[in-house]
Amino acid sequence: MRDLLTALSKSRAQQGFAPTETALFVFSLKQPMFEHLSGSGEAGNDVLDRVWRLNRLLDDLGLYTTEMYQRGRESIIQKQQQELLDLSTPVVKLYEQILALPLIGTLDSERTQVVMENLLDGIIAHEARIAIIDITGVPAVDTLVAQHLMKTIAAARLMGAECILSGIRPQIAQTIVHLGVDLGDIMTKATLADALVMALQRTGHVVVRKQG
Repeated sequence: MRDLLTALSKSRAQQGFAPTETALFVFSLKQPMFEHLSGSGEAGNDVLDRVWRLNRLLDDLGLYTTEMYQRGRESIIQKQQQELLDLSTPVVKLYEQILALPLIGTLDSERTQVVMENLLDGIIAHEARIAIIDITGVPAVDTLVAQHLMKTIAAARLMGAECILSGIRPQIAQTIVHLGVDLGDIMTKATLADALVMALQRTGHVVVRKQG
């Protein structure tokens, strides 16, 4: 019965039913069972005791179903969150030995770990020498975000890749100065395009405009 209710709860969670609707689905079994007992011709304390025990049983089953429903929803939400993390931290090959990691949204400890893993995997897979980390889509930079970026850049350096930090808007530049964050010898550029030009230069390429 528990296995059946677990499968039922997860299925109804995926279909968008509310926890109350799922519990009421189980509680609805009370009426036909009570009608069956009433029509059996039995009476007295024995019937009342059976009704009470049956009522308790159905309540327990309903509560268990609600609990399994919540677990099913939490599992779906966690899976969706992981998928969003993976989608929001793509590693893009821009050119030979040049990767870009455009960041969108707020950086926290969990997401930083995903960013770092994706970047390091990309460096190995593409044998990259330059990694451009673009923070144009990061709404704000505070001390914690700056620390996360520094850790990611340090990990990339250990893999033999230089990092260029692009997307430094005036507001972010002022914030970094006010916070006293030392970016050290990290290369920075205002735009991703400027960072790409620098990356090409550092890998021995020259960008020229075609005449005519």
